[in-house]
Amino acid sequence: MGKELSRRKFLAGAGIAAGAAALVACGATPTPQVVEKVVEKEVTKEVEKVVTQEVVKEVTVEKVVKETVLVQQPTVAPVQEKATILYWQYMTDQETVETVILKSFMAANANIQLTWEYIPWQEYWTKLNASLAAGTPPDVWNTAPTFYYDYILRKQLADITDLFKQSFSVNDFFPAAMSGYDFRDKYYGIPRDVVTECNWFNVDLFEKAGVEPPPLDGNWTWDDYLAKADALVKALNTGGKITTFGASAIQNFGWWLAYAMIGNGCDWAKGFSRDLVGMELDFTGDNCVATVKYQADLINSYKVAPAAAEFEGQGDPFLTGRLAQAWNLPWVLGAYKDAPFKWNVNIPPKGSASQITYGGADGLVLSQASKVKNEAWRLMTWLLDFKTGGEFMYSTGSLPPLKNQDILRTWASRFEGKNTDAVIASCDIAINRYCLGYGELVSAITTELENVFLGSTSAKDGCARATQVGNEKLSSILKQYEEAIKGG
Repeated sequence: MGKELSRRKFLAGAGIAAGAAALVACGATPTPQVVEKVVEKEVTKEVEKVVTQEVVKEVTVEKVVKETVLVQQPTVAPVQEKATILYWQYMTDQETVETVILKSFMAANANIQLTWEYIPWQEYWTKLNASLAAGTPPDVWNTAPTFYYDYILRKQLADITDLFKQSFSVNDFFPAAMSGYDFRDKYYGIPRDVVTECNWFNVDLFEKAGVEPPPLDGNWTWDDYLAKADALVKALNTGGKITTFGASAIQNFGWWLAYAMIGNGCDWAKGFSRDLVGMELDFTGDNCVATVKYQADLINSYKVAPAAAEFEGQGDPFLTGRLAQAWNLPWVLGAYKDAPFKWNVNIPPKGSASQITYGGADGLVLSQASKVKNEAWRLMTWLLDFKTGGEFMYSTGSLPPLKNQDILRTWASRFEGKNTDAVIASCDIAINRYCLGYGELVSAITTELENVFLGSTSAKDGCARATQVGNEKLSSILKQYEEAIKGG
């Protein structure tokens, strides 16, 4: 925003100063034309005065004109350059929707020049890291907690704790949204949405099989989940060949399996810490092994869930109409709107210890190298505010991260007929274990547990191996960031 013009200062004692001051006192600002006439009049008076007092030698007409004009010249604020903001985003499918939001921001902030770029996920991180290394990163960019802590320890993100506290309270947000953007009692990013793992089910298949659909209120267990899946498979398949499946096995450790374990009383991250300091992994407990075995048995023993390769090359398995239940994030509220069958959604079953699910959020961060941090923060809050950035949330299907009932009702009204109450409720029971090097850690653990789902090793042996490999990877990440962690 341009600086406000200061009131004009006039030299005391000059007749024209008094006249101009009178104009200002009345609330008027002298225009160049008015000033010109006042100057001419006052110059004449000053000349007459000089001649009368016979001091022409000391005060010349030229001097009077020069000094009078110097005093009376209207003050013009220097032309200020616009603050230039560069914004990067990896959700290329949202470019059309978000461009409207970004243009509206520029229209409301005439002193800001905003440019933006949409980069595919596969290229995004490579290009981002190169720009950070070169010292020319975007001012504001889209990120996820997956890599968030790496950038903090490299001192590439601006500490926005003070800016955040001026605008928000942590309690304004769903815990699943803010969780992950905390780091050592500071904030370096804000959540733009909130996503959580839910159970999406094909209503037509349940009706065809004569099986009661999953309860919309979420009052069910993992035993209920298996019972429904088994009944569906038996009713919908003939001749011994299974082509329509009743359930999905949870194989992705980072987005769901890790949290199903916790719901069953498996505290696999001992001394959990975002920076990994003092943390240890252990998947060998009975509850951990039992959870992995149950999920693998859905494929290999109960034969109610498809193996990973079953729908390869066919797009989203749920949209084929051959999968009665699927685990996915709220984004599919938009993706499933044109499905050729009726569907709905509910929250995951209760575990033996608690009913929880995975939760997380896409976030917006501000580069430490940015020269326009205040203006960049204004853009971040514009994108977050549902009044100005809400179309993005509708388009993606993701929830607004702020727990405001009016906003949530407005959001839910766009998806009429769907059990959006379950999606909102899942945000209240969602947690995450995002930490430094999360992507590397998850990949190492998932690789070992995949052997259990493939049937090539037992759940007990797979969990033991995941524990060993996971701790080795944890140690490696700690060593990689050792100096940065010590430096705070």
